[in-house]
Amino acid sequence: MAVSMFPPSRTSTSSGSSFPHMTRQNTMSSHDGSRSMRASKRYSVTALYLSMNANQRDLEIEDDLARAQKALRELKARISSQSKKNFVLEKDVRYLDSRIALLVQNRMALEERDEVASHLDDASDITEGTFPNDEKTQKYGNLMFLLQSEPRHIAHLCRLVTMAEIDQLLQTVMFTIYGNQYESREEHLLLTMFQSVLTYQFDNTPDYSSLLRANTPVSRMMTTYTRRGPGQSYLKSVLADRINSLIEIKDLDLEINPLKVYEAMIGKIEADGESLPSGLSKGITGEQAAANENVQRIIGPRIEMLIEIADSFLDTIIDGLDETPYGIRWICKQIRSLTRRKYPDASEQTVCTLIGGFFFLRFINPATVTPRSYMLIEQTPADNPKRTLTYVAKILQNLANKPSYAKEPYMHKLQPFVHKNKERINKFMLDLCEVQDFYETLEMDNYVALSKRDLELQITLNEVYATHALLEKHGAELAKDENSHLNQLLSEIGAAPAQLPRKENRIINLPLYSKWETPLDDLTAALDITQEEVYFMEAKSTFVMIMRSLPSTSTVTRRPLRLDRVADAAGTTKNDSVMVRKGIRAMELLHQLQDLGIVDKEDNYALLRDEIEQELVHLGSLKEKVLAETTKLDEVFRTI
Repeated sequence: MAVSMFPPSRTSTSSGSSFPHMTRQNTMSSHDGSRSMRASKRYSVTALYLSMNANQRDLEIEDDLARAQKALRELKARISSQSKKNFVLEKDVRYLDSRIALLVQNRMALEERDEVASHLDDASDITEGTFPNDEKTQKYGNLMFLLQSEPRHIAHLCRLVTMAEIDQLLQTVMFTIYGNQYESREEHLLLTMFQSVLTYQFDNTPDYSSLLRANTPVSRMMTTYTRRGPGQSYLKSVLADRINSLIEIKDLDLEINPLKVYEAMIGKIEADGESLPSGLSKGITGEQAAANENVQRIIGPRIEMLIEIADSFLDTIIDGLDETPYGIRWICKQIRSLTRRKYPDASEQTVCTLIGGFFFLRFINPATVTPRSYMLIEQTPADNPKRTLTYVAKILQNLANKPSYAKEPYMHKLQPFVHKNKERINKFMLDLCEVQDFYETLEMDNYVALSKRDLELQITLNEVYATHALLEKHGAELAKDENSHLNQLLSEIGAAPAQLPRKENRIINLPLYSKWETPLDDLTAALDITQEEVYFMEAKSTFVMIMRSLPSTSTVTRRPLRLDRVADAAGTTKNDSVMVRKGIRAMELLHQLQDLGIVDKEDNYALLRDEIEQELVHLGSLKEKVLAETTKLDEVFRTI
């Protein structure tokens, strides 16, 4: 019966990595036909040029792809914003729980009740505003840029704060400072912060069995990371159908705790108006209940069905490997690396257990046990499926970790599931770790960020002041070197202002830039970019923009492209000055590249032409991917 109730496990066909690492064949050559330049440099040049001109391209191109990409960016921004609102609400619920307990005990004074109201954040009703003066704006912009671009400061701060302070800090870090959850630079910087925090945790924990388990600021930080948009998208895509199928079976009782089964059996007999048979008495122990033959007959089929359901969940999770967000997989990779470094004699099982302590304990199981709080279902599940979901989470946790049945000896009957799937789950844990690093990309992204003038942070005044206050409180530890950039900025800003009353809090758009600027010449030198490469990428980008703007019926769009004719057609366009400028610039770039020996008019600029045609093919398939991702994320947004 149970098998037919659950949808079949599906094999994933799409990648859930928010930041796939793509390699592109490098085809740029000198006039003699050499094609041996470094792919990583090409990637850097491309990203530098395109990122510095992104806003201009958005304004100039209005084809289907541009509109789809714009819609996707806006949707991702809304998901990021809603993720923050959800976190704020959860934080307030935890706070209210603690204060309600005092209120029930008549231990909260009237002024404390007023303090409760002022403490809560209104996640959806904060108006926009500005800092009182430009000097404060500049100094806080310098500070926030430093915190964002040098994650070690926040990593250090996370180790110093108390549990009472961590939620406010995580709100600002996860959803504001690194709040653009689908943007590679911010995501990679946040992951760099995680690496620093995890390294410290491993270096200062003597026994691996206690790693990543206690309820500490670090463990809270790891759980909070999974609540960002990509994690929510994964849970919705991979687990939601499985969970919804289960909760529809409201009458399916799979309780296997012998004492509870015994008590339910007694209750049913009494509810039917019958007297208890001899040998059935109330007030027995769990061991006595487990020895009862009737209880054993009830539990036996339930064990089999629970194993079947757990198998279906495990199939779904393993099949969803490629949909697992890049950041979560990268954290798993760091746990593996740090475990092997700290404990070189640790077994593969130990490594997988620690990975499971993050992936299952902090990510999968909370969503399985409380799916409504993760927006995976619309209504609170009935008692029976709710209990079944709890059992599924326990079974998966026992599979991922070294199981202990001291507190719940009846769970030992599920041990066959653990034995059967142990190698399978360990392989999955290690497969999670198979993602590339991002350090070279991040270095380039940071250089680009230094050269841009449009970086902004949407942040509330109270978030700024709360972060400032924590930096001030722990400044002696954070900035021991009086000449450090952090210490200089904190000294210039002065004392942290007090938190504003709820009605006076404002959202501001804080411009971010470094006080220690990097000129563009230094930037290109650091990236090892030549002028020839800049010209080549500008020419490629310009021709691609022209082709996207020309009508598909134009004869110059036929393959193989004649770049001189494409440039001439754009340069002689009527009533479109933007297109004319592009055409003139494209022709200039062809001449410059010809003079530099990069391309040759005799072969119709074949090197440049081939890359442009490849890019246009890529953009054609990219449109379909963008539309598919938009559809998927739109469902996530409606859910959260």
